[in-house]
Amino acid sequence: MSVCDVRSRRFWSIARRMLSGLVLFTGLAGCGGGGSGGGSGVSVVADTTAPTVTSMTPGEDSLVLGTNSALTVTFSEAMAPGAINTDTFRLTEGSNAVPGTVSFEVGNRVGVFTPATRLAPNKRYTATIVTGIEDLAGNPLATDFAWCFVTAGSEDTTIPIMIATGPADAGTDFPLNQKISATFSEDMSASSLTAARFRLTGPGTTLVSGAVAYRGRTAVFTPRSKLASNTSFTATLAGDVADLAGNVSGADVTWDFSTRANSDATPPVVVGTSPANAAQDVAIGSPISVALSEALDPATITTETFTVTGPDARALIGTVTFDPASNTATFTRLNHLTTPVAFHPAPVSDLDANSTYTAVLSIGARDMAGNALPGDVAWSFTTAP
Repeated sequence: MSVCDVRSRRFWSIARRMLSGLVLFTGLAGCGGGGSGGGSGVSVVADTTAPTVTSMTPGEDSLVLGTNSALTVTFSEAMAPGAINTDTFRLTEGSNAVPGTVSFEVGNRVGVFTPATRLAPNKRYTATIVTGIEDLAGNPLATDFAWCFVTAGSEDTTIPIMIATGPADAGTDFPLNQKISATFSEDMSASSLTAARFRLTGPGTTLVSGAVAYRGRTAVFTPRSKLASNTSFTATLAGDVADLAGNVSGADVTWDFSTRANSDATPPVVVGTSPANAAQDVAIGSPISVALSEALDPATITTETFTVTGPDARALIGTVTFDPASNTATFTRLNHLTTPVAFHPAPVSDLDANSTYTAVLSIGARDMAGNALPGDVAWSFTTAP
């Protein structure tokens, strides 16, 4: 272990102890400073929630990875960068460890494993996030998180394409407090999606200050203040944003829109669930999804805001995705009881037979203007015998 590694671990150890003892001071309404009626309230806030893996690329068994691509894992909350390394983010082919480097995109909560050399074609690999990985308060993953994928027969040379924007090109009546988004045809490198490459300009090419986040193939630009009303804007995505294999589109993409006179204060609502509430004899391979009345901020759709519990009231391990085209969030179970093996007798996403499950979408899920659901939405269903 290098001196830098030791210093890094010491730093994060101290930081975690400080954060776990974080004290929130709140003044009591109507209380003066002194005398028998004075006083202040002190609440100790301790983060005891274990982080979870929200998504990963490539997906479990259903996708192949170009032999020149990197792997990613997205967490439900901010993590300690010093704890994310090749000891806690591992890649193996059979019993052979694959050498590589690990980096962490703090703002995006994305860990990236870059193999030291090209992966072998048409091979099955296992990626594992081990419990030594921790959030900023020192809470580790509750269990190891492992998944498998198969490499393609060649390198990935396909350029990424922007397939949707929010708002659409030439869109009008855009709320003043809403975020701007761009969705891609494939998984992207989060580090390439920066405010310098995803720009918003107003009248006279005035640059709008903001920040960029990336979740689930969607980049989101958040202005630092409300947009001007009844004004035309231009969004530009630079041609050098890259996918996980380093492919770039090569040409800037722009789209225009205009704002309305006011902000969006309408909360999103659930318009349907699958399976439906109280459904019986549900096939064990059925997806668990919820459709919304409008697009949600993908950063708020995680395994903390969309949960599924089984008959024993334990939360299922799984991943969450959001499709902006249909405004649908989907929970996919990942049922590896141990580190994956060469062959699965059944899809690891299958539910248990003759069992009742409860899904919950919480008010932590918000639309692109920051409006939360009116309340938690829960539905239950029972699988077929």
